[in-house]
Amino acid sequence: MTDIPAGCGHGNGEEGNHPELADLVEKLQKRACTLLDELQAYRACLESRNKIQAVEMRVFKRGVESEVKSLEKIKQTLAISGALECTDSENDAGQEAPQLHALRSSNLPFWEAVWRIAKSCRGISALGKRVHIESKKGRRRGTKDQAEDRINSCSTGPKISDKGVLVDIVAENGLEWIKISTITEKRLLFEMAKEGWESYADFSDESEADDSSAGATNRNGKLELIRIAGDLKLASRTVRVQFQHPRIRFVLPNIREGVLSDVDAFIDDLRAAGVEVQCGPGLQLLSEQSQEMDIDRMLPAAITPRLTNTINIDCTILLALISDISHCSRQQLPAPGASTYHKAILRQIEAEESSHLVFDELYPVLDGHVLECTAHAAGRMREIVQCMGTPSETKRADIILGVGTARGQSASQLRQAWSEHTVHPVPSELQFPIRIVDFDGTQLLSSDRKTARCASGGIFPSRVANRATNLMSLSPINISVFFYGWSREIVTFTSNRVVATGLLKTINEVLDECEHSDSAGDEVDSNFIGPQIYICETARSLIGKAKSKG
Repeated sequence: MTDIPAGCGHGNGEEGNHPELADLVEKLQKRACTLLDELQAYRACLESRNKIQAVEMRVFKRGVESEVKSLEKIKQTLAISGALECTDSENDAGQEAPQLHALRSSNLPFWEAVWRIAKSCRGISALGKRVHIESKKGRRRGTKDQAEDRINSCSTGPKISDKGVLVDIVAENGLEWIKISTITEKRLLFEMAKEGWESYADFSDESEADDSSAGATNRNGKLELIRIAGDLKLASRTVRVQFQHPRIRFVLPNIREGVLSDVDAFIDDLRAAGVEVQCGPGLQLLSEQSQEMDIDRMLPAAITPRLTNTINIDCTILLALISDISHCSRQQLPAPGASTYHKAILRQIEAEESSHLVFDELYPVLDGHVLECTAHAAGRMREIVQCMGTPSETKRADIILGVGTARGQSASQLRQAWSEHTVHPVPSELQFPIRIVDFDGTQLLSSDRKTARCASGGIFPSRVANRATNLMSLSPINISVFFYGWSREIVTFTSNRVVATGLLKTINEVLDECEHSDSAGDEVDSNFIGPQIYICETARSLIGKAKSKG
């Protein structure tokens, strides 16, 4: 069953004069089969791109398949009973024929509306997803122990109530929840009358003296769609995508705005619940004309930040850039001598043979951008190179930083020198040397103040950063690398997935703490800017790491 009242998710486009039942069944069957065919084609595209697990669609698929089976069953029943001759809609008792009632109650127009809207969306991760409302018992209270338990345990979130509400489409890679209702104005007015309101608009006017949200709350238990809007808003507060709660959009294709005062009051209440509302039969994205399926637009995508003009490079990427594994064929790699390479190094050598890290993953991010790293990151790389780097790795380290024998050389000279130590083509816009920046991240951290002024002139959320630092016990180099990029509002490029994902998760947890406390202040708002981290999925070590035999 759907989470919407009678008429909200049911078809209503077959009202009025209708053709013979046989023709009506045939038309509905054709529409249902067309919808199912498109859905199967969509699933085939997902499978061909290994994305089938990335899109939750069990609820939608079952709904469409159920509609197809239901229509086939009605057709068979009509054929067996000979009811095809019953062209009037009523029996001798003046009651509507059960077959016609079943057809009028078909949910097909609802599934069609969902699919048409879905084809206009980007980054779909679900077609039918149940989301839950946080119970009072599970509300985050913001204590240190609770936050640490959430981060260190296997739990993925707070305790939630068993009750849930269905989102019809999750789009924009999780940033948008869409709820669709095909309820008609007639049905909506009936629902209002059933609740005993002579005029919904008058009730709304009487509530204007009250707080607007309180006025809407008074009616939440009356009209089902208002309650659903409130429930979705509550459920969205337990989810964060890119540090923000999902926005909620209601689409009401059979409701017109600006025609009936009671309907307008209902729409106002939906918006007062904190959701966007689109309505009207003229909605372009709900036109009866067929829409082509743009699979590339509909596919969910990994949430990666848009590359900024300047890229902040982590020590892990610096090491990947200079490693012999990244620049030499297997035959060119220095022999391990009396030792054998560590198993992890051997796996990296094998991985490089199938996919070239520098050419396929690093250059596309670095090419054409101003490159920077903190003194902490550069210093750590130099320590590792001095400890285990080969002569060629040492040379590359000098080139990318413009130090040692490469000191004072121009970008073109450094690219030329770089080309002499790699088997891969060198991008013409690779901006060496990487500029080393002195940055003390601890100066931005404070438990006493909510924000700090950055050297760039921006505002840095000091209290959030300090709380995340303490919860994760971040090392000085990680504070230096990740907080420099964060404070500059530039992308940090790293292959340290554990710390990067842990930091993003912890910041979300801290934001929830602030939101549920009485002193949230300016730290939690729609304009919050967190760190922009671009994660390279491939780790790379220096070749010098070896394991002795025996």
